[in-house]
Amino acid sequence: MPRTRAGHFYIDPTCIGCGACEHGCPGKVDAICKIPGDFGGRFTIEAGQCIDCGLCIPLCPVACIHDARTEGVTQGSGGYTRIRDLQAWAAPRAGRSGDAAGRSGEV
Repeated sequence: MPRTRAGHFYIDPTCIGCGACEHGCPGKVDAICKIPGDFGGRFTIEAGQCIDCGLCIPLCPVACIHDARTEGVTQGSGGYTRIRDLQAWAAPRAGRSGDAAGRSGEV
């Protein structure tokens, strides 16, 4: 029986193509697939196949999967923008991890 309603989740253009979302999509649903011919290997959600389970959302490391019902349609709020923010957050901590490693040998 064909579906008559479409899902509400979508992946914005800042997808990094990691594939985590594809693994979260329930096996018989298979609504997430690679965009054919996309150089970056990005993914898309086929709205007609999506069952709105939301299992893909927490798996995305860059927060580029959205629910149009609650967030509307956003452009570029995840992906590489999110990675840049995470790198900026991690940079000050990188120096501390080296110090801790150096002290662990001292007794």
